[in-house]
Amino acid sequence: MQLTSNVPITAPRGPGAALLLLALCLAAAGCGSSKGADGTQASAPAYVTEPPTHQQLLVEEGARLVVADGCSACHLNGSSQRVAPNFASFAGNEVTLLSGRRVLVDESFLREALSDPRATFIRGYRPAPMLAALARLRLAEHPHQIAALAAFIEQIGPEPE
Repeated sequence: MQLTSNVPITAPRGPGAALLLLALCLAAAGCGSSKGADGTQASAPAYVTEPPTHQQLLVEEGARLVVADGCSACHLNGSSQRVAPNFASFAGNEVTLLSGRRVLVDESFLREALSDPRATFIRGYRPAPMLAALARLRLAEHPHQIAALAAFIEQIGPEPE
């Protein structure tokens, strides 16, 4: 019995080829089926089956804004040159303002800093780049975007103790 053929096999081409290949791989792996590995009915975790909460949607929108508006260039860079506070270690910590006052970086502080940054300049960072960015984005005119950014920054910060 011959298992080979002289007919060449070529991969499908076109925009739907990758999607078709992914669907075939998932089907072969049993992904998307409602049966578990032991053949019993499998239940998906709640985070898969339940719709996202309002807070989760805000965090997601904030993440998009951080990238789209260019915030990530200064606030999520891994560089040793500190242009701005890194969002990954910002929320949940205390900072010293130019006035000398120490404040906790929480949602209230983040909303205030994004709405009116002149009252919340952080010692050790030049205010000019942040003022220019906020003027360009006109965040004060978009309270929903401020809420989304604050939710994202707070979400990626360190876990509270």
